[in-house]
Amino acid sequence: MPVLFGIILLDIAGFGILLPSIMYVLHNMGAAPGYATIIVATYSIGQFIAGPMWGRLSDRIGRKPVLMISMAGAFSAYVLMALANTPEMILFSRIVAGLMAGNIATAYAAVADLTPPEKRAKGMGVLGAAFGLGFVVGPAIGGFLGGDTPETANIYYPAVASAFMSILAFSATLFFFRESLPVEIRDELKAQPKQSRFAAVRHLAKRPILIRFCAFILMVAITSALMEPVLPLLVGNRYDWGPLHMGYIFTAVGLTIAAVQGGLVGKLAASIGEKRMVQLALAMVLTGLGIIIVTPISYGVVLGLMLTGVGQTLFTTAIGALASQRAGPTERGLVMGVVQSMQSFGRSIGPLATGTLFVYWEELPYLVGMVLITVALVWVTMLIRTTVIADATTITAKK
Repeated sequence: MPVLFGIILLDIAGFGILLPSIMYVLHNMGAAPGYATIIVATYSIGQFIAGPMWGRLSDRIGRKPVLMISMAGAFSAYVLMALANTPEMILFSRIVAGLMAGNIATAYAAVADLTPPEKRAKGMGVLGAAFGLGFVVGPAIGGFLGGDTPETANIYYPAVASAFMSILAFSATLFFFRESLPVEIRDELKAQPKQSRFAAVRHLAKRPILIRFCAFILMVAITSALMEPVLPLLVGNRYDWGPLHMGYIFTAVGLTIAAVQGGLVGKLAASIGEKRMVQLALAMVLTGLGIIIVTPISYGVVLGLMLTGVGQTLFTTAIGALASQRAGPTERGLVMGVVQSMQSFGRSIGPLATGTLFVYWEELPYLVGMVLITVALVWVTMLIRTTVIADATTITAKK
């Protein structure tokens, strides 16, 4: 687990380095908000297309090879981005990066390999802490390298730093990560016929509760994709903040997420269970979105983002634990691949509309997100009351 923590920390830091400046750079290149948000979305579109494939592949050949392939692909994409001088070149590099992004679902599958059900949420929380800390280190570096103001934003130095992070993550995987999926399970999976994406979804459809989990994941992912791409434009228009300020914002949010994930998730799951943690997480996201819309002061936005960030990561941890507990050893990669695919699909849909919504009214993407989260929260509450959803402690007790 410590090695996996370090690998994901480096990988997410490399991804996060680009966040403070990319929207400003696209704007300075002449891309309208609608076009710029679509370019940002192409990463998630590529991830949606390739995610289940990487999950299935990791079930067959192991987690380590897939992690190494995806990080080598990320390095190539960041090199392409460093050379970009048009929106179309950034678009191409984002597509390559998305198609090669097999590390997230594979990392969650590795956590499921390494932890028993009763410690699954805690293990997911450790991975979430790596994500949170990555979003501290990455944006802090990216804000410093990306320029002080919207007009001076650049992508070259952040992209070079991201490529360097990918090389470090690749090296850590090669030399320190020990394969988490036993050979006998891989051999068993190799003997089974390959499944297409639709076959994987049909496989999950046999268990309606997993389909509902995917629906919740989709709604939260769409909300994230509605709010995140236009955030630099929102704070730029409101407060004239540039990449350096965005770096500060992401650092503050990341520190909060890392602190919560590293010290609270395991205790929270043990005390209230994963299903109640999903409710709490959705309520936090809803509150944070409302604060961003109505706050009269600049740092109210930071508070709102902290609440939405913590809520989203708590949700991802809890729903991932619930889903993994319903996946056998031979299908964890497949299930987590589909889960990751739903996240990527939602992050692909949101940016297609958020630029247009933002032009119409700057706060409209956040209001639409509130509607989606409200629906998800009501649905989850009704599901908990009418359906048996066992937490990890319940499953362990029955065993």
